[in-house]
Amino acid sequence: MQKRNSSVAGKVDGRAALSAETQRRVIEAAIEAFGRLGFEGASTRALMERAGANLAAIPYHFGGKQGLYRAAAKVIADYAREKVEPIVIRLRDADRADPVTRVDEALADFINLLAGGPEPEEWVAFFTRCEREADDAFRMIHAALITPFKEALTATVLAATGGDAADDGLHMRVAIVIASIINLRTMKNMLLSALGWDQMNPSRLDRLSREVRGMALAQLLSGPPVPPVPR
Repeated sequence: MQKRNSSVAGKVDGRAALSAETQRRVIEAAIEAFGRLGFEGASTRALMERAGANLAAIPYHFGGKQGLYRAAAKVIADYAREKVEPIVIRLRDADRADPVTRVDEALADFINLLAGGPEPEEWVAFFTRCEREADDAFRMIHAALITPFKEALTATVLAATGGDAADDGLHMRVAIVIASIINLRTMKNMLLSALGWDQMNPSRLDRLSREVRGMALAQLLSGPPVPPVPR
């Protein structure tokens, strides 16, 4: 077998490493730019200057601006999928604990993931922006993070209550609970201001988690409140 030329191999490996590093820097800059300015407002020239890369890297690595936007969304979606998967597995594990305990633990884990995670604020801005646009990037992140958690949470609530899977009210309550938890991160500054807190710390997050879970469990496990009878 012919030996591979070590100098050629080193050049190839070096170019591959350089290419991967360039893509990483470009995607980081893209997440920041798209989150702050939106897809139309983000200048690819300014974005590439911030990344320290040539403008030709966008068509070369991503096929264009739209491809770069989707690549940025995929980085966040892949990360979200990796983080939420263990929560979903524990939530669905009927042999591990009773349904009510599993719902409470899953809510706590999801709150810690969304409100207490180390993800950069640029990622939050990107998600908030694409959620507002309801575009492909939002659908990609939603499918990775929200859909699996919502499906597992709904199934476990049904196991706890013996409710009807066709109950639209239950699906609405689950969706409201999940949206409320997401807002703990996307509307963090408003929350801190309303509570008179200067920052979120582990003790405050724990107190907040217990309050949110208490309200969520009351809604998810006991059904909707009965409206008052008109007089």
